[in-house]
Amino acid sequence: MFTNEFQLEGFVKNLSPEQLKESIEFFRITNPEKASEMERQIEEYNSNLLKPDSNDIQVEDLHEIPSTLNNSREPKIIDSTIEIVAPIVLKGKNNISKTGKKNVNVSKDADSIFSNAFDLYNKNTVEIPKLLNPFLQKVGLASLVGTSDSGKSTFLRQLSLAIVLKLDTFLGFKIEATTNKVLYVSTEDDANAVSFAIKKQVDYLFIDNATDPSEDKIDLDLKLLSNLEFMFETDFLLEKISEKLELEPVDLIVIDAFTDVFTKELNANIQVRQFLNEYDQLAKKHGCLILFLHHIGKNTLRSAPSKDSIIGSQAFEAKMRVVLELRPNRFKSNHKDLWVLKANFLDASFKTKSHEIKMNNDLIFTATGERSEKTQTSKSANPLLKDKVLELKSQGLSYRKIEDALKGTDLEIGKSAIAELVKKSTSSKG
Repeated sequence: MFTNEFQLEGFVKNLSPEQLKESIEFFRITNPEKASEMERQIEEYNSNLLKPDSNDIQVEDLHEIPSTLNNSREPKIIDSTIEIVAPIVLKGKNNISKTGKKNVNVSKDADSIFSNAFDLYNKNTVEIPKLLNPFLQKVGLASLVGTSDSGKSTFLRQLSLAIVLKLDTFLGFKIEATTNKVLYVSTEDDANAVSFAIKKQVDYLFIDNATDPSEDKIDLDLKLLSNLEFMFETDFLLEKISEKLELEPVDLIVIDAFTDVFTKELNANIQVRQFLNEYDQLAKKHGCLILFLHHIGKNTLRSAPSKDSIIGSQAFEAKMRVVLELRPNRFKSNHKDLWVLKANFLDASFKTKSHEIKMNNDLIFTATGERSEKTQTSKSANPLLKDKVLELKSQGLSYRKIEDALKGTDLEIGKSAIAELVKKSTSSKG
């Protein structure tokens, strides 16, 4: 009847007494054997809840079932299971209010529910624990956003590889992993696409390490790749991840991409927040980071990097403790700018300049050591362009000839912009 405990628990918790009775009565008429099995599983579930404390809440007696069925409220059947449609009311002497809401016995677990300020102060937490220092915290939710084809998946796969291969750093930033295990949910790339990308990245990392003349060379073990596991099916995703974490903890869970696993209204604040709350609770329960890949609007590239560019509800950004953006560098091909759009534990100085990184033909990002400012949103702010324009101007070229000379290059610029750039340069010298 119920194929796993999550279906059973969801059924018990999400049907009203009337709907529960009608569901069973429906099966009594259409499939008596299934009705009996349903009762047996629910009674077994209830008996497990009652152990070992008799004061725990109990499921309403299932034997008092009406002999007639209101056909207008037949339960929907999907793949021989009952669709979960509404909350159930549980019954106990002192556990249910007259409105049917469950009363919680707070005194029983007060120590685990509440934390006083004195104890929190004495924890002496001087810094938020990090997975990737200083950007990504160890526990909770984070996101990497960007436009399509900005390299987000490539970036996250390389981060995942760095963690499981026990590399000390990623793009020069220290990795502080605990288990060195990663779970990667891939909804946009299938197994063949991931296999192709992973092989190129791993082969480069091994060759680069083998030819590294510095003393930083480490022994890479190919078998460690088994600690990076991929999921390509997303049905019952939260339940499957929860089962996995019960058996084997991980440092990082990547969900690539958010819009494929969140199937409700993207602009609905309440729906988005409720969805993310479940993943946040899962991350905190198992002490790991869940990182969502998400998108920004293409037109937003014309503006300075901002968390307001993220598509959908503001609740997405609000629930994230960290939001990073990866965007193409306006002046250099194959270069990207990594921006910190939000990080509650970092001061503003981390958010004013990007970290410039470069991707090679083997899908590997490396740090260039250069930084860019948010104010550099126009081509005229490019120092390379400025130097080239002034060089051509010093050779006696007109604005139109400078425009023609730069056409088709990375420094292509219009005549009016050239005139403005030269004017600003002349005035600054004066």
